[in-house]
Amino acid sequence: MNYKLRVCALVVAAIAIMGPLCREGRAQTPAGSLQKTQIADGIYLFASPDIDDIEVDGNSIAIVGAQDVLVFDTNVLPSSAARVLAEIRKITSKPVRYVVNSHWHPDHWDGNELYAREFPGVEIIATAETRRLMERTMHVYGKTIEKLAGDGAKQMQEMLQTGKNSDGSALSDSDRKQITDDLRIQKDFMAEYNAMHPVLPTLTFDEEITLHAASRELRIRHLPGNTTGDAVLYLPKEKILLTGDLLTSPVPFGADSHPARWIESLKTLAQLDVDVIIPGHGAAQHDKAYLRLMMDALQSVEDQVHQALAQGMTLEETRKFVKFDEMRARFTHGDANLNAEFDANFAQPIVLQVYDEATERLELYQ
Repeated sequence: MNYKLRVCALVVAAIAIMGPLCREGRAQTPAGSLQKTQIADGIYLFASPDIDDIEVDGNSIAIVGAQDVLVFDTNVLPSSAARVLAEIRKITSKPVRYVVNSHWHPDHWDGNELYAREFPGVEIIATAETRRLMERTMHVYGKTIEKLAGDGAKQMQEMLQTGKNSDGSALSDSDRKQITDDLRIQKDFMAEYNAMHPVLPTLTFDEEITLHAASRELRIRHLPGNTTGDAVLYLPKEKILLTGDLLTSPVPFGADSHPARWIESLKTLAQLDVDVIIPGHGAAQHDKAYLRLMMDALQSVEDQVHQALAQGMTLEETRKFVKFDEMRARFTHGDANLNAEFDANFAQPIVLQVYDEATERLELYQ
């Protein structure tokens, strides 16, 4: 058995608590690699593939105009943002004038430091709620992931010392090499994370703001769900929508979310005239099928949890009552790795989130 099934929940939760969990068999990606996709004239998606299942990063999008550039989401580390900026500079020498942060999770804004350093006076935009959440979490988040990372590192070190998995089976040579590499990547990640100087948004809004920048009309709107501060960016002329983590592909992420508000926000997005939807993680979508699938999934869980509550079920009884088989298949199409990711990232946490919303955390007393 590959050791990753035993440690990824600890290690990846430590490095990106709000990002997707690892999955067995994912192709390994060398540090520094970056996938660039041109979405439209002057609009580029930069995806930073997960590094050895340890460093999980959000999408970053550059919108290039006649005189300047807007960047939507700035990655998990300044070094990650630097890789994106290096690619932007291959496209244009124009300065980055605006940065937009979709929400407070670190894999979407910790690269602000790099852009603020390279472009003094850059305007960093987010909802007022997102800035408040950034301020409240930025000095403790590192301690949180360091604690969790330490738990995962301890387990990996024990495996190296004993030469065995926790089930007693022998580590293969490839597993031993992978553990060693992961411990190094984790150490490097934490060293850079702890050395960062977080840069907060300089311009905030409550409901909606429209920029006329990068030679375009850019509508930025507060639509909560994944967090209470989520912002999306809509380009009406180009019919392109940037959602942050209101959508993540190929499977959703439901921990610490706000499902009732999430459903309403997705309904709002479904009404927009769009040809391309760029999620916070994963490939660009060229229709609304995935958006509608996410709406259906959340609504199904909410309906089932409310039905369970009407029958007087506790949280644990509700977890057994809610069915995911048909829903899971629509996301994963039977892929075993994606099935595991769906269960860990969405099925397990979302029932708690819906139950919590419906009962104001009654489960704490059960």
